[in-house]
Amino acid sequence: MKRVLSFLLVCALCFSCVAMAESGIESTPANTLTVGVSSMNGDFIEGFGSNALDTYIKYLLHSYYDTYEVTTAGEYVENPAVVKEYKIETDEAGNKIYTFTLCDDLKWSDGSAITAKDYVGSILWKASPKWLEVGASSDIGQGLLGYQAYLAGETDVFAGVKLIDDYTFSCTIDAAELPYFYEYKYVGIPPMCMATYAPGAEIVTTDEGSAFDADYDLLAAMQTVAQTERFLPTVVCGPYRMLSYENNTATFEINEYFKCDLDGEKPKIQYIVQKVVPEDTDVDALIAGEVDMIDAVIEGKKIDAAKAAENVQTHSYYRNGYGLMAFACDFGPTADVNVRWALAYLVDRNAIVDYALGGYGGTVDSEYGYAQWMYQEAGEELEEVLTPISLNIEKANECLDKTEWKYEADGVTPFDASKANADGTYMRYNDKGEMLTINHLGTEGIATTDAIEIQYTANAPLAGVNFVVTKADFSALLDNYYYGYEMDESERIYHSFNMNTTLSAVFDPYTISFHTDKCGTWLNAGQLSDPELDKLIMELRAVEPGDNDAFIDRWIAYEKRWQELMPQIPLYSNEVFDLTSTSVQGLCTTPLAFYSDVICKMTKVVDE
Repeated sequence: MKRVLSFLLVCALCFSCVAMAESGIESTPANTLTVGVSSMNGDFIEGFGSNALDTYIKYLLHSYYDTYEVTTAGEYVENPAVVKEYKIETDEAGNKIYTFTLCDDLKWSDGSAITAKDYVGSILWKASPKWLEVGASSDIGQGLLGYQAYLAGETDVFAGVKLIDDYTFSCTIDAAELPYFYEYKYVGIPPMCMATYAPGAEIVTTDEGSAFDADYDLLAAMQTVAQTERFLPTVVCGPYRMLSYENNTATFEINEYFKCDLDGEKPKIQYIVQKVVPEDTDVDALIAGEVDMIDAVIEGKKIDAAKAAENVQTHSYYRNGYGLMAFACDFGPTADVNVRWALAYLVDRNAIVDYALGGYGGTVDSEYGYAQWMYQEAGEELEEVLTPISLNIEKANECLDKTEWKYEADGVTPFDASKANADGTYMRYNDKGEMLTINHLGTEGIATTDAIEIQYTANAPLAGVNFVVTKADFSALLDNYYYGYEMDESERIYHSFNMNTTLSAVFDPYTISFHTDKCGTWLNAGQLSDPELDKLIMELRAVEPGDNDAFIDRWIAYEKRWQELMPQIPLYSNEVFDLTSTSVQGLCTTPLAFYSDVICKMTKVVDE
């Protein structure tokens, strides 16, 4: 039976902010916020696969100056700090033209002006096929007129973007890409410091569109960025600039040239240190005063310890995402959907909720999280069309009998489920005599990995499956998950991985990870390919903005097909806790806003 959560979203979001506001404690900007995280990959510019903890840093450095920004509630809005004025026109072909006039007081962290050239250059750079050549990717420019031809290298001129003057540029959405439910995303353009990324490059704009000047060596510039700026960004536009990254510690100070966030606020905490602390002792470090903040805590034991500590504040919200076991859908046994479904039937997800989350969560049956607006509005309707997933050894064996692993060790005699035992002495084989083995990679030191190991150690042998768990640090897990497709099959090892995912405000599976177009890139890490799912993804995108009912109907159809394919086992969605010392005030994170999104709201008390 699906568990029912007893907490309320509104209370969870508001409690800590109200408590801090009523404390009456004086604050000062001359201080340091130390944030403890479990790992960092060290990729600090957009375009390269990284974990969420690197993403926090990207927000601190590079966000806040998009033409359209996402609010903490998940709404796309025109950015008043960036856009002085804009107009929207439709041409005879039905293309929609957005013309932006920028504010003239925007500056990079070195004090130089941010101009329209930095926005147009951002599109030309990130949509270029050369960016793919250096191992990066981006969806900037997607939906604009001429995007596909430019991305494919068929032309050096991007028809849908034009540089008009120092502070004015236009983006033209291709009529063929409309309607699109998240239309503003097409024109939510971030700036890129042209003087740093592409020194000496000029942008040429004609009636046909815009291009880098023909003599400029764009690939060489991109290679330099991929080898330098990627790891230590120098000139940025966000509220902080990076001072150093070494020994798993990133240090930042206020960017004195940062204008303001959407609400007109500037950062108040002078320095930020984001450093790796062991995940099994991170809350202990917070209680001991070694760090000021630990975010996204989900384990029940840690949460209870934090609640009991007098010097710790707790702030919680629903996860806009879920915990999962991800599969390599192109490699080994898990390339067979029946194997994936069998593994789903071999895990008691309620036991994982109890063991790992201490009850602060519940199970989910497809690709959704409790905080998503679609689930909030139509969760019951969705659950009516999904297949309930529960521990069921009989169904697991039925699924596996449909696969090539349906024999005993001789590769001829049919597997007899009644002979399977907890000792694992009777296993499944294919006709080549190969045992059905699933190699699973999990992060060491976290309760979810331990819970998965307990579950499959007990249950997998009862279906003749040899389930082997390996534990590594999170960076190793991400490398194997995101880039396993690049490995030679003789070098690949792992078929499944456990992790959490946080879904963005834009729920678009075309760009998230599951469309066939993204196969052969890290964006579709599981390398799932299914024409029916592709069709549903494109139908989901093609909803008129604001037509929420139509979007929900197509979302339900998508979720149903997604579950049928089982590219991941959805384990749980949960209540997430951000924990701070009592000296930190103003933390008002939400399911769609991390600490780096609300840093301008935060202060820290400094002891006299």
